[in-house]
Amino acid sequence: MSSVFVQVQREALHSFVANTFRSSGMSEEDSLLATEVLCYADENGFDTHGVANLDRIYISSQQDGRIHAQAQYEIVTEAPGTALMDARNGLGLIAGARAMELAIEKAKNVGIGCVVVRHSSHFGSAGYYTGKALEAGMIGMAMTNLGSQTIARPIGGKVAMIGTNPIAVSAPAGEVPPFVLDMSTTVVATGKIQAARRRGESIPEGWLIDDEGKTVTDPNAYFDGTGHLQMLGGSLETGGAKGYGLGLMVDILCGVLSGANVGPDPRLLEPDGQRYGQEDQNIGHFFLAINIDAFRPKDEFKSHMDRMLLTLLGCPTDSSVKQVVYPGYLETVRKQASDLVQLDITVYEQLTKLANRLGLSELKVEKEVSVI
Repeated sequence: MSSVFVQVQREALHSFVANTFRSSGMSEEDSLLATEVLCYADENGFDTHGVANLDRIYISSQQDGRIHAQAQYEIVTEAPGTALMDARNGLGLIAGARAMELAIEKAKNVGIGCVVVRHSSHFGSAGYYTGKALEAGMIGMAMTNLGSQTIARPIGGKVAMIGTNPIAVSAPAGEVPPFVLDMSTTVVATGKIQAARRRGESIPEGWLIDDEGKTVTDPNAYFDGTGHLQMLGGSLETGGAKGYGLGLMVDILCGVLSGANVGPDPRLLEPDGQRYGQEDQNIGHFFLAINIDAFRPKDEFKSHMDRMLLTLLGCPTDSSVKQVVYPGYLETVRKQASDLVQLDITVYEQLTKLANRLGLSELKVEKEVSVI
């Protein structure tokens, strides 16, 4: 079975997305920044967190008032190496970018910068923010919870209490692509299930289980409530407690530390608690920038990274792969290969409908491809 994709020019995609954000009342500066953050995902092959969410999460939420298009964030508390930011129900793409900028500036001055955010919204791909630390020659970390939105059940539980709660970490190298880890603490991001449903595809065993603990391969089961997303690692026997623990760590650092909502809330235990768990307001983020020069000379660090990563690239392979790689390697190679960005045909059709609804010019397709 093949899937159909279209390829568009990177600049054309950025122009289209920026025009869409401007049409919702955002300033020119914020529209361009939000576009950069959102399109990062599609440009790096993470289509689950890119323009597939433009209307569904961002524009629709601005139109119904859940996200304030012109919100101005506030620094609530601040010290030389730390800050608490209140996003004031603004766009998470903007709050996240500004928070990481602040963390990087603090790291330049005192070695480490940590900024947490509350009253925010979905912030796109966590890897974008750690990429900004890379550009500054630093190690970066970014996390987000989902506020009160609950997606996965705790190990052994029957009520969803935890979000996908992603974590990203990046570290620079010298001659080889940097290390860039961007992962959910559930077995997979829900966007991958949505993508499979759009394409009419089944999903791999292990992503979803039913109430009896049996695997489910129909993505529609997730949306009708009969298939439940597992924590990273799956069952207790296969290491699910690790994903469960990491998910809770994200809620602590993003939610409890900042004052944002967290997934496990006492209201979920009430008779109508599941309705509470569907809200996603007051999301929290965590950003950390580490100035390598505060610990050892940056050139030494990068040389050491090269030795480590080149060793991985040179590892003998089994029959399943042609080359051993590491997180971030393929994304860097893919991005360097072309100025074209590939979009799922159904996502492109959604963008076309959005353009027509808003009275904007449609996004031009350069090429249509089928992928088996």
